[in-house]
Amino acid sequence: MRVILIDDDAVVRDNLKTLLSIYASDCEVVAEADGVKAGVELLKSNKPDLLLLDVEMKDGTGFDLLSIYGALDFKVIFVTGHNEFAIKAFKFSAIDYVLKPVDPDDLVNALQKARILLDQNEQNLKVANLVQNKDKNQEEQKIILKDSETVFLVAVKDIVRCESEGNYTKFFLTDGRKITITKTLKEYDQLFKDHHFFRAHQSHLINLIHFDRYEKKEGGIVHMKDGSVLPVAVRKRDMLMTALENLH
Repeated sequence: MRVILIDDDAVVRDNLKTLLSIYASDCEVVAEADGVKAGVELLKSNKPDLLLLDVEMKDGTGFDLLSIYGALDFKVIFVTGHNEFAIKAFKFSAIDYVLKPVDPDDLVNALQKARILLDQNEQNLKVANLVQNKDKNQEEQKIILKDSETVFLVAVKDIVRCESEGNYTKFFLTDGRKITITKTLKEYDQLFKDHHFFRAHQSHLINLIHFDRYEKKEGGIVHMKDGSVLPVAVRKRDMLMTALENLH
């Protein structure tokens, strides 16, 4: 694979080149740049298969670079410092990333994903969603959901609830669709912390925007606007009331 490195830290770029030479003999670094402006020009004059891209640089961000460049004809792996908000953005858009300082195993795993032939429209969809989400408020953000056959772009506000099925999570949407994802409910519980979602039960994560009513009978049950009736764990009852009070 032809690789371009864009990072404003020369030490990071040198480290990445060393790791690639050791762990990825099929990768050839054809060019590197230290910022957004230089990076855009570099991408125009080279045709990489893969871009390793820093998030925060002196003259802008990796998101700025992708917005300026436009339609992508290469894969992207972000290389970033530990930033909770950036990582959440990557997960929302199903974009690969590695944290600085770069761990060889993390880089190898990300490269392996890049080697798999993915539909280019899927990559463009993921990156476009990542770039657009950063300029939207929480209510307007969208998330990439992918099952074994299809990639879905779903507005977070249209998710009624999520239900655990072992190592899988089933999403229930306002239009009646059900999408099953090969990730655990715990991961989405963390991902939706700032989006009015509440873990009412070990197996159920609900979007309080679509909450209808709570009944104390049978130990406590919650009714959702789509007609779903779900149990509420005993230890979560008071927390649910507090979450509802803070909703508006």
